[in-house]
Amino acid sequence: MTVMTGGDAIAESLIANGVDTVFGIPGIQLDNLFDAFYRRRNRLRVIHTRHEAGAAYMAMGYAQSTDRTGTFVVVPGPGLLNSLTALGDAASANLPVLGITGQIPSAQIGLGLGIPHEIKDQMRAAEGVVDWVRRANHPSEVPALVNDAFRHMRSRRRKPAVFEMAPDMMGAKAPVEILPAASPDAPPAPDPEAVRRAAAMIADATFPIVMVGGGIAGAEGALKALAERIGAPVVMNQNARGALPEDHPLAHHMLAGQELWAKADLVIAVGTRFTTPALSWGRGDLSVIRIDIDPVQIRKPARAALALVADAAEAMAALVQALEGKPLKARPDGHAAIREELRRKLDAMEPTAGYARALRQALPRDGMVFSDITQFGIYTRYGMPMYCPKTYLMPGYEATLGWAYPAALGAQIANPDRKVVTFAGDGGFLFNMQEMATAVQHHIPVVGIVFNNNLYGNVHGIQAKSFGGRHIAVDLKNPDFVTLARAFGMQGARVESADQMFETLRKFLDAGAPALIEVPVGDLPDMWSLVKRPPSAGPAPG
Repeated sequence: MTVMTGGDAIAESLIANGVDTVFGIPGIQLDNLFDAFYRRRNRLRVIHTRHEAGAAYMAMGYAQSTDRTGTFVVVPGPGLLNSLTALGDAASANLPVLGITGQIPSAQIGLGLGIPHEIKDQMRAAEGVVDWVRRANHPSEVPALVNDAFRHMRSRRRKPAVFEMAPDMMGAKAPVEILPAASPDAPPAPDPEAVRRAAAMIADATFPIVMVGGGIAGAEGALKALAERIGAPVVMNQNARGALPEDHPLAHHMLAGQELWAKADLVIAVGTRFTTPALSWGRGDLSVIRIDIDPVQIRKPARAALALVADAAEAMAALVQALEGKPLKARPDGHAAIREELRRKLDAMEPTAGYARALRQALPRDGMVFSDITQFGIYTRYGMPMYCPKTYLMPGYEATLGWAYPAALGAQIANPDRKVVTFAGDGGFLFNMQEMATAVQHHIPVVGIVFNNNLYGNVHGIQAKSFGGRHIAVDLKNPDFVTLARAFGMQGARVESADQMFETLRKFLDAGAPALIEVPVGDLPDMWSLVKRPPSAGPAPG
């Protein structure tokens, strides 16, 4: 055991668990912790941001692009509250993100004295968003609690956690034993009898399809082996894009999934909440095999014919082995024609399609794209080919405006040798535009793209289509984005065609410095015309 402060214990425990970067903002309740970071500045990099939400989103992007734990530090009260939206996004996207926060002095917690940064019950506030929230009340408690947080975040479904400590305890010295890195709980092994039954169902199916979500991460090889063994089309939701390369003959997106669903007689759903198909697409007669590591989620939103609670890679490998030598009835004819017809429709949606082609052509195959909630983003979920896992990234089901730019910065920090591009609408971009200062200060070479129609465009479209054009609270007065970028100290350019987009984006990516591109746009094609029935429409008949 070594005598150290509570702040030292936190820093050493983070390093022991593989953390190399912390995003955050210092403050009076964190002084002892940041002093501990300073003493370890050669082992632990601190990226200071311009808002707590930015810090939390950078930690989210770090985790999302690597499957390593993203870590951020914020002051208590308003600092933690500002970060809770990002923690909610991390929960919805199944990401290991650790939020560390301070407290008011130990003796004053819960007294309601009106101490700076005091809120009524900080831990209960965080528990409304994440499952694991703990306080260390003494330096000696830190290593075990931090390890428990890492075990929790990385066992079964990935998930966020919140750790807090009062400033006097961060500064107090005591004997502390730093523990080895925490190990996640071992996933359950695939049940042999369930595997045997699933293999029999697959062998008997004439039109099986595989549907995958974000839980496929790390299991892409097993997915490819299973799909090719049975010749089944693979439908990837937006969180799984690139699990099979877009140029693989079995690769499909969710628009194709709508059509394939109508033809299928068996669905193998892997690592997905399965919400849209189960709630929106009908077909109560369709047999479903679910593979998920979460024994609770696997029963939602409806029970499957067969449930395999197991790690995705292990379960699919077991299925491939069980199918060895078995004759298969599968003849999923026509799926390639469905893909080609959708490609034709998507390519006709100009100018959106041209900008998406330019973005794809300017990026290398493994370049990462962070999509904000915007009309262009809705198109790219389907219309922009993706070739590698973890290259098309979204905020999970919370669908939060403004998350993409800071998340992309975190991903670039985690992946310094990769090209990272993010795009947003003019409305969403201004939610976190202050992090352009972070990009410049820390030399983070993300290229941001702003599609500017001076509107909250998605809402404007809904008001036009469903409310007789009664537009309210959707018109926006924006800054000159090019001048704004230059004021922050980065390159800026305005483009008005797909060709200009390609040339400018390629130039900015080659420069290796932060940059911003503005794309003025008018009305864009309605992508929702290709979506048969969103989950928000409620259950489909049948």
